[in-house]
Amino acid sequence: MDTTTSTTKNIGKGPIFVTGADGDKGIAIVQQLVNLPSQHKHLPEYPVYGGLADATTTRAQTLEKIGAKVVAFDIFSEPHKATEALQGVAKLCLLIDPLNDRMTRNNVLQFGKTFIDAAKEANVNHIIFLSPFSPKDPSPLLNDDVDDDNNNNNMCLHRPSFYYQFMCIESYLLQQLDQDRVTILRYPGILHQHLMVFRHYVAEHDAFPLLDLDYTVESCNLTDIARATGYIAHSPTPRHAGDIYKITGPQLLTLHEVSQRMFSGLQRNHAVNRMDLTTLRQILYDSVRNDDHVGFLLEMWGLQQKKRRFEITRDLELLTGKSGILLKEFFEDDQVRDSFKKSNPSIA
Repeated sequence: MDTTTSTTKNIGKGPIFVTGADGDKGIAIVQQLVNLPSQHKHLPEYPVYGGLADATTTRAQTLEKIGAKVVAFDIFSEPHKATEALQGVAKLCLLIDPLNDRMTRNNVLQFGKTFIDAAKEANVNHIIFLSPFSPKDPSPLLNDDVDDDNNNNNMCLHRPSFYYQFMCIESYLLQQLDQDRVTILRYPGILHQHLMVFRHYVAEHDAFPLLDLDYTVESCNLTDIARATGYIAHSPTPRHAGDIYKITGPQLLTLHEVSQRMFSGLQRNHAVNRMDLTTLRQILYDSVRNDDHVGFLLEMWGLQQKKRRFEITRDLELLTGKSGILLKEFFEDDQVRDSFKKSNPSIA
């Protein structure tokens, strides 16, 4: 290896690799990483690599159009290629998207550990780990026939909730790498985007599906996550290494308040349909057609828990100088509003 490459890794300046780059979050992060140097002229234009499983997909072509270099391999069947892909990389954005069709409850931990091992072997200088969960979130209530166990590793084996999978990955990361090479970026439910899974129900019933008991939820927007990740990745490693940030939007709302703002943004009269968790789960499944995706969404919103503990911060403003968009502003987009309309409305 030449001196330039070795130096690059040691000082944390150089290529940036994003895992899970074919998902909505991955593409948004890659876009931000590529665009930041043009917005801030003092930033070098480091190569940005997008890691995914298939280079022939439309998402892969989108990444190339953005200006990223696509690196395709199957992390599950070809784990050794992760080490090869990370050779010479200065920073790794470890993004694990449970809404990706290839991710399940049973392989999230494997995905994370494989990339962590590869980054360690390739001597990646800085890892930015993005997690949708916080240790202060109460554990999800899963099957009653499973004995409780306070050990995270055992819980990962016996009750593979997404919460425990991510907690295990975080613990493993801090065990394998020095803390001064790691930044943890937490984000709560991406509420604005996740509401889109209800668009068919809203279009059909002209009402928001709501549980009998109301819940308060944290949220952030997709662009919030991308901006924060971009600023951290383009900064010198010592500036953020060893730190933990939580990206929250400007609002803390009950789900009833969410529905009110949603219908206000859609310019319709507010209406809700109350229901139990089983019915809500079925509505979600009818939309996403994936049991694991349904489970992840419910965990993100805290709807499988007796109570939720909140950890509100303004770290987005600390990192980027501005807060996220309001829920009402999200629905000011014509395309968003149109997606909540019936595709073939009946003619009276």
